[in-house]
Amino acid sequence: MRYMVVVFLFMTLPLRAFESTNIQLLYSNSFDGNSFVYDTQDGKKTTLTFEHFRTFSYGDFFMFVDVADGKKFDNRDTDIYAEFGPRLSFSKILDKDLNFGVLKDISIATQMEKAFDKGDHYRAFLYGLGFDFTLPLLNVFSLNIYNKTDNINSDNTYQITAVYLSKELFGMHFEGFIDATKRDFSTQNQVLYNLDRIFSMDGKLYVGIEWLYYDYDYKATRSKTSAVQGMLKYSF
Repeated sequence: MRYMVVVFLFMTLPLRAFESTNIQLLYSNSFDGNSFVYDTQDGKKTTLTFEHFRTFSYGDFFMFVDVADGKKFDNRDTDIYAEFGPRLSFSKILDKDLNFGVLKDISIATQMEKAFDKGDHYRAFLYGLGFDFTLPLLNVFSLNIYNKTDNINSDNTYQITAVYLSKELFGMHFEGFIDATKRDFSTQNQVLYNLDRIFSMDGKLYVGIEWLYYDYDYKATRSKTSAVQGMLKYSF
């Protein structure tokens, strides 16, 4: 319940400049690795993703919820997983321009992760610093450096997260993220074509592919996933 309270508070904060929401539908039959996190018994999985981003007077807030359908190794058919990431911007709090070269801003970065499954629910809390950059050919490039604690592993770890979004060229753009800890490495990268160039719509409809890669290697345990998914994305 407290996660829903956090989401409600940040989604109803007064806007400063921008908000964006999208829904994604993804499918692949190549989730045939040995990762308990992502893979399925027959390799098939359909995922519905809700994403929301907004800026507010003192920072920004990003969240997503994944609802995945596919029989996991523990025979569960449906997974629900969410992340909530509020950040507090030093430039907004201090009302001062902190631009320095390509560095645009520095933030206090936090993140909550939650798996809504049966049994011992996975929960993690991350806190650290976020750095936003202005780089050629990119609309977004952020680097967040966190300390991470969770209820599954007894030892803390770091997490370095890079988020990027390219400018659109001939209707195509590239976006994704990288997460790296001392235990695992994951990345999801999308190449999307803007169908607004063909169809006139109120929002933006994209079609494309996503490559998901996950590698866990810690304390003599190794698992890996590499899957290409077809996807539709509608932004509004």
